[in-house]
Amino acid sequence: MTESDDCTVSMRDMKRIAGDLNEFVVTFDQIFSRMAFGEAGPDLLVEYMLNRDVRARLAEARKVVFEVLERELGEEAADDIGESGFRYFG
Repeated sequence: MTESDDCTVSMRDMKRIAGDLNEFVVTFDQIFSRMAFGEAGPDLLVEYMLNRDVRARLAEARKVVFEVLERELGEEAADDIGESGFRYFG
């Protein structure tokens, strides 16, 4: 496969992913700020992530992105990109 600078993603998917990412970034910033000032503990972060189904929504966004990468670059290249990311296991 040849790599191009353009790809196609449905506007429905882009709107959903953009809205989710914006929510996550803004909310994480607010929660971490409150934690830094001693106004909240890690339980607030856990509560948010569970109540707003953050894990599943991130997984769905990843699925959409990797479907496009596989279509455009091939499965092996998409797998390489996925495997190159940082993993934190605590």
